[in-house]
Amino acid sequence: MSANESTRMRVLRRLKRWGSATVAELARDLNLSGVSLRRHLDILERDHLVTAQVQPRGRGRPVKVYRLTEEADRFFPERYSEFAVDLLQGVREAFGEGALRRLLQHRTSKLIERIKARLTGKSLRERVELLTEAMTEMGFLASWQRAGVGRFILTQAHCPLRRIAMVCPELCEQELRMHQAVLEACVTRECFIPQGEAVCRYQIRYLPARVKAASLRR
Repeated sequence: MSANESTRMRVLRRLKRWGSATVAELARDLNLSGVSLRRHLDILERDHLVTAQVQPRGRGRPVKVYRLTEEADRFFPERYSEFAVDLLQGVREAFGEGALRRLLQHRTSKLIERIKARLTGKSLRERVELLTEAMTEMGFLASWQRAGVGRFILTQAHCPLRRIAMVCPELCEQELRMHQAVLEACVTRECFIPQGEAVCRYQIRYLPARVKAASLRR
């Protein structure tokens, strides 16, 4: 890390601890000149890591008060994965595999309901495209391509749930179930990240109407 990057990280840490601060407060705490600190703050604001708001200060001149944006959260450690792993393992140990399976199925059903509402009346190609957008929004870096008549490939280049899936492989099975349900197609998984592959890849094939109706009745 360069000296400038280190200084800007110190600014971020101070704002994280304090919630908000003026140039004068930061400069005094970090032992920097106001000119130097403003240069760093301008760069942080340009990168959408801090935001500034002008606030009145009694009878004196209004001052700029700086705060972190949500984008700055990526510079601070989060323990969501560890918490989720502990929680799922706790459900398994306290209530059994059946309870864990029902919990994951409930979560998947909610996702299916939410995504499927966007796909009503769409062709299979449109459903694949919209599912790809939904998976990318959830952090999976998804993309799709046509693989022939009525055939498509969905690729997910990142798994934000990888640590959880390593100890709870049922999560991957529920993802496959979700893809099949929202696409109303034959979906098979070729490879997936928790098994050491670089990506998760799904083959998608059009289902004839009579086969689709039979599968939905099951």
